[in-house]
Amino acid sequence: MIKKATLLTAFSVTAFSAWAQDTSPDTLVVTANRFQQPRSAVLAPVTIVTRQDIERWQSTSVNDVLRRLPGVDIAQSGGAGQNSSIFIRGTNSSHVLVLIDGVRLNLAGVSGSADLSQFPVSLVQRIEYIRGPRSAIYGSDAIGGVVNIITTRDNPGTELTAGWGSNSYQNYDISTQQQLGENTRATLIGDYEYTKGFDVVAKGGTGMQAQPDRDGFLSKTLYGALEHTFSDRWS
Repeated sequence: MIKKATLLTAFSVTAFSAWAQDTSPDTLVVTANRFQQPRSAVLAPVTIVTRQDIERWQSTSVNDVLRRLPGVDIAQSGGAGQNSSIFIRGTNSSHVLVLIDGVRLNLAGVSGSADLSQFPVSLVQRIEYIRGPRSAIYGSDAIGGVVNIITTRDNPGTELTAGWGSNSYQNYDISTQQQLGENTRATLIGDYEYTKGFDVVAKGGTGMQAQPDRDGFLSKTLYGALEHTFSDRWS
């Protein structure tokens, strides 16, 4: 019994330290007050997800990443590619503000809330999550909280990744981000994702039969961005 208790304690400390690295007081946060500041100076509860976290969790979608955040619930009407809604601390999904690189996401789902079901997880380099009301900063859309998905890398470079899984799941991704001069940066990402999917209603003891429809999902994404930082002479 003593050995088991010792192992359990060691595991708990390891899990805590993994999150502690992502929430260092020296980490800079932009989302809380719309300007860059140390996390230790932010009064709102902040959770930061890095690219290393996403790779460690082996998440295949943005919704899979968000499900791991405290106070977040994801409702999805099926498998990959189906409409989804985000709920924070029990508030309505329309009261959750989703930003992409600080810009409000205009693509809304059927419910009128942000739908991230078809947003490639390969674009995500970092997520800043503010749980709790930020309506004084962002308006009524942020009563529940704010999710800011950041696609900018810390270091320029090129990556090629591939993944396979059950139900004929395939994912191929190539991304590059290059510095063009001192103040300009270009990003180009291509993503291919396919799965045969699964029947939402399973055969068996439910009293219902699975419908013989197509449950697969195919997504081809090409994303490009050009960023330029203007000098202080511009206002």
